[in-house]
Amino acid sequence: MSEDFSFDELLNKSFAAFTEAENQVGQCNVLVIGKTGVGKSTLINAVFRDRLAETGVGRPITQGIRQYTKPNCPITVYDTPGLELNAEQIKIVQLNVAKLIDDQRLLHPAEHIHVIWYCINHGAKRIEPLEEIWLKEIEIKDVPVILVLTQTASKKPSEFFKELEHLNLPVSQIIPVLAQPEEIDDDYTVKAHSLDRLVDYTFQLLPEVAKKAFVKEQIASISLKANMAFKYVTGYVAGSAIVGATPIPFADAPILVTVQTAMIANITVIFGLPFDKGFISAMFSTITGASGMTAVGRSIVANLLKMIPGAGSVVGGAIAGATAATLTLALGLAYIELLKAYIKAQINGEKISLPTLTKMFIELYNDYLQSGLKTLKEEKQTPPNSPPKNINID
Repeated sequence: MSEDFSFDELLNKSFAAFTEAENQVGQCNVLVIGKTGVGKSTLINAVFRDRLAETGVGRPITQGIRQYTKPNCPITVYDTPGLELNAEQIKIVQLNVAKLIDDQRLLHPAEHIHVIWYCINHGAKRIEPLEEIWLKEIEIKDVPVILVLTQTASKKPSEFFKELEHLNLPVSQIIPVLAQPEEIDDDYTVKAHSLDRLVDYTFQLLPEVAKKAFVKEQIASISLKANMAFKYVTGYVAGSAIVGATPIPFADAPILVTVQTAMIANITVIFGLPFDKGFISAMFSTITGASGMTAVGRSIVANLLKMIPGAGSVVGGAIAGATAATLTLALGLAYIELLKAYIKAQINGEKISLPTLTKMFIELYNDYLQSGLKTLKEEKQTPPNSPPKNINID
């Protein structure tokens, strides 16, 4: 018989799993190039958590390059502030950028420059010849470049965008964005747009060592977080099936909960959230029906099994592989949906109470079990002229 564990031990296991997941996040380094006034800081702060590019915080590392990062943040942004495209200054910055890329390449892959955002103000409606030359020189360095057209009010392709496409520049993508809402007059404000496209394309270009760090820290695409989390869930579901195949009467329940705890920890990290002992405690207490109890592993599995129609009798025997996989899949999908709602509320400046979160979690878990759905739910699009739907907050 395998040993079970107490509620306190479960919380310790959860924290240990979270710490391990945090340590496996990796590192992502983004180089941002562009003139003064194109909106680089606004772009960086709109994409990443914790406002990385606060004014004056960047540490100068060479003439023309500043480094932005924060403690315990796996993102480093290198910026070229004050870049005015006269021949003398651009040559200095070009040399320093080339040296930065080459020097970083000599280090561990986690220290490389992984992607470049080259920013041009859409309103300028032109790309300088020196910029075209520089882009071609950067191409030789073999670092993917996205040309970002900042301060683009319309989502429709402009004539400038079409002209840039026809130039066949050595860039992976050309993406027009508006990083923050732009007030046209008292009655009309253009909403920020296309940051999710920038994030999605950037993710596709990143090496594996940088992907998880980027997804964790970016806040522009919740669906990107959810999709990566779902990939982790499928891995843990396969592990649960193997655990559940052990023909020992209910002895594998604590092992199954340990697998599920690691899954929840990784999902939490991917969504960029800290370890919240209060929430984890409330979530598992809701499942078990009590806190501070012993034999928590078996109690959690027993109560989760009760939610599967006709599965109550399984408790007395062995947990089948398919049943263990079903439990883990529903648990993982419900937790992802919960964090999606939680992050959306945060972005909107709202707060969902802990009792509401735990209630939502159980409802989502039941819904996945009853429906048999094995993937994340489709995002519902809000009709163009409809007001945004508010999240129910206690």
